[in-house]
Amino acid sequence: MTNNQNIFLLFLFCIMLIQMVGFSFFLKRKNISMAGISPIHPVLFKTAKAAMMLCWVALFVQATEIYTISTFSQNDLLTTIAIVFWGIGVLLQLLSYINLGKNLKFGIPNSEEQKQLTLKTKGIYRISRNPMYVGFYLMTLGSCFYVLNPEVWMFALFSIIVHHCIVLKEEAFLKKTFGNEWLEYAKQVRRYL
Repeated sequence: MTNNQNIFLLFLFCIMLIQMVGFSFFLKRKNISMAGISPIHPVLFKTAKAAMMLCWVALFVQATEIYTISTFSQNDLLTTIAIVFWGIGVLLQLLSYINLGKNLKFGIPNSEEQKQLTLKTKGIYRISRNPMYVGFYLMTLGSCFYVLNPEVWMFALFSIIVHHCIVLKEEAFLKKTFGNEWLEYAKQVRRYL
């Protein structure tokens, strides 16, 4: 693992943070909240979000060399996989944010927001019904390949399983809300990739 690889991972981490914070700030200025209604038990919902973010923070800590979290020795191949996963993940996250615009929610929109809801099927949503989740999964798995710690893998596995349950509930909401339009879209576009 080279110093350049660490710097590039930290660069991608910073881009991800800038996207999240920047988009949140942008929506907040328009009085739009990114917080939706949890489609699963709220404690499980928030715990899964925290577990995913812990994986990302583990990558940050390892890349800055503040503390060594890896319990196994790293190698260039796994670090390269981590960089590729993070690069694709950050790109998918950005494209998802752009395509969703003011409809971006973590959870299900409230009843007032549902009145203005449209089914997103253009842009990145022509390739995946859930590109933001694919991006999050890739960044989480990239963190695992970089950090090489069984506890980070456990957090990642828990987080991805719970987020898959969230996706299933959100898709059930979309099916109920959009009916045949959703069914046709779901036939043409895969859930993930």
